[in-house]
This record gives sequence, C-alpha cells and structure tokens, in this order.
Amino acid sequence: MTQAEKICANVREDLRGQVVTLTNAVLAMQEKIDQQIPVYGKMPLVQQVTVGTGEKMLRQNPMVQEFRATVRDYAAALENLQEIVEKYAAPEAEQSLDDFRARFKVAK
Repeated sequence: MTQAEKICANVREDLRGQVVTLTNAVLAMQEKIDQQIPVYGKMPLVQQVTVGTGEKMLRQNPMVQEFRATVRDYAAALENLQEIVEKYAAPEAEQSLDDFRARFKVAK
C-alpha cells in the first residue's frame, strides 16, 4: 500500500481514487519543495537585468517567484486534502463485518 493509499484509507470508496490522485500530487509538491529549500535559501531575491535601452534594473528573481508559488499551491492543496479526508470519511457502517462482530463478542 502506497503512502497516498494509507492517507486515504478511510475515505469513502466511491471517492477514494480521486483523493489518492490529489494526495499523490500533494506528496510530489512536498518532495519538490524539500529538494529546493536549500537552493531557495541561497537565491537572491532580485536580479539585475539590462533592458532594451541599455539601462540596468533590478527585477524579482523568477526562480524565487516560482518557489513561492509552489509553496502557496502546496499549502492550498494540503488544506483541501485534509478537508476532503475529514469530510468524506467512510461511515462506520462500511467497516468490515469481522470488525463489527469483534465489538459485540460475548464472553462465555
């Protein structure tokens, strides 16, 4: 069982495939962010560029912007995933019959 499947184990069966896909996307973004944190820490926030007139200007570093956008997207997707996993948990009635029997086992 994959990590995504474990996270989604209690989600209703009819939605589980879609939620596993979302979970895999969140995990992939997390991996990318973890890989880029050391690089991000060393990146300059701005870059000096030469515009068409020959003037030098400071512009935001596009790599920094992309990292920040990825972190924002990750945070939003993670929040959505947590909400979905909680909201669409399988009802108690869908548990296995053995689990149900075990709860009501009578000692002899």
